[in-house]
Amino acid sequence: MKIRVEGDGDDDEKQQERLFDSVQCTYNVLEQRPGPALVEAREAGMDVIIKEGMANGRALRNERINEIAERYDIPPDQLALGCILAQDFCPRVLSGGVTPEHLSSNYGAARVADFLREKEEGKAVLAEVMEACRMESEQYWKDRSALAWN
Repeated sequence: MKIRVEGDGDDDEKQQERLFDSVQCTYNVLEQRPGPALVEAREAGMDVIIKEGMANGRALRNERINEIAERYDIPPDQLALGCILAQDFCPRVLSGGVTPEHLSSNYGAARVADFLREKEEGKAVLAEVMEACRMESEQYWKDRSALAWN
């Protein structure tokens, strides 16, 4: 995946003009393929907005994220969202929370992201989660297309 962040004009002024100031993309602990393109977008000054941060609920059904969350006494939703917030592309994350309880718990992801970014133990946890939960993109999207939508 590649995100073009400059204009298509012929002269230098048009080359510096961007059509968009932000990019919105699916990215989560399961679907990580867009990561390098999101880093590139951020480095070009774009705001990065992540949708499907909980992978339509599938992140919470992932055995590995639940196992790691339990080991570190972190709620699984906060760990999944914290791993996204801790990425180098400094995203804004749409969690998909639909109840006050979801939103209240999801809010704790910011604290978890700080731990994952700043503490040596946290950096190891981040690496473990991202490695353990990653899916092949093709399988991620195949599974997503089979979800029952209400």
